[in-house]
Amino acid sequence: MAAITTAQPQRSPLLLAMDRKNAIVADIEGISLGNNGDTIHLAWPTVRAVTYEETGRGMGLTVTLNLSDGTTHSCRVTTRDEEELDNWIDHLILVREHFLDSR
Repeated sequence: MAAITTAQPQRSPLLLAMDRKNAIVADIEGISLGNNGDTIHLAWPTVRAVTYEETGRGMGLTVTLNLSDGTTHSCRVTTRDEEELDNWIDHLILVREHFLDSR
C-alpha cells in the first residue's frame, strides 16, 4: 500500500521588527512602516525595491522602500540584541526575495 501524502501549503515569509517607537511589518498583504505612531501601508505592487542598512549607535536597522512612483519611505528600528538584529535582517531578505524578486 502506498503512503498517502498531502502537499503542505507553502508559507509566505513574514517580518516583524519593532522597538518602543517604530515597527516594520511585512507579509503577503504588503509592507507597513510605523514611525512614532504614524503608519503607512504599501501593497507589494507599489514597491519597486527594499533596501536595508545596519545603522546608528547600538544595533539599528533602517529599511527603505523605493516605490514605483519614485518616492521613498524609511523606518528605523533598534534592538540591544545582536541575534534579534540578525533575525530581522534574515527575515527581511526572505520577504524581499519572495515578494519582489519573483516578479
